[in-house]
Amino acid sequence: MMKEKLLHTPDALLVLLLFCVASLLFDRVLRRFSAHVDTRASEMFRLLSNSQRAILLTVGVIMAVGELGFDISALVAGLGLTGFALGFAMKDAISNLIAGVMIVVYKPCEIGDRIEILGVQGEIIDVNLRYITVSDKLDRWLIPNSKIINSQLRIFGHEEIEADSEPAAEKPTAPSRSARKKAAQKSKARARKNAS
Repeated sequence: MMKEKLLHTPDALLVLLLFCVASLLFDRVLRRFSAHVDTRASEMFRLLSNSQRAILLTVGVIMAVGELGFDISALVAGLGLTGFALGFAMKDAISNLIAGVMIVVYKPCEIGDRIEILGVQGEIIDVNLRYITVSDKLDRWLIPNSKIINSQLRIFGHEEIEADSEPAAEKPTAPSRSARKKAAQKSKARARKNAS
C-alpha cells in the first residue's frame, strides 16, 4: 500500500506544481490590470490576487493528496462545513467587503465629496474596501461600506457647501473637485505622518 502511494508521488507533485503555476499566472495578470487603474481599484485587485492564490493552492493540495491515494471526501466535507460556519460568522465583514468593491467600481462618491449619511455630515477623506472615513472640523467617522450602499446618501453640491460653510454676505467660489481631492490627500498624508 505504501509503495503504491510512493509511485503516485510524482503525479501528486505535478498536480501541485500545476496549481502553483496557475496561481502565479493569475497573480501576474491581476497585477498588470491593477497597474492601469487608480489606487482604490488596485486594492480590490490585491484582494482578488490573495484570494485566488489561497483558493488555488488549497484545491491543489487537496487534489495532490487525493492523487496519492488518500480518501479526501471527509476532508472536502469538513472544509465545506468550515467555510459555511466562517461565512456565517463573518457575514458583516464580507458584506462590507462586497460593498467596498461595488463602491470602487461604481463610484457613488469620491474623496473630497461632502456627504451626509446616517446623521453624519462631513467630507470623505478616505475610501477603502471596509469603510469610508468622513471628517468634519472636529470629528472623524468610519462608516461601513454596507451602510453606504444600503442607506440614503446625500452628496452636497457646490451651492449647498457654500451655504453651509459661509455667511450670506461673502460667498467665494467653491473649490473644484480636484482641489478638494488634493486637500483631502494632503490631510491624509499629514495624519499618516503624525501617526508614525
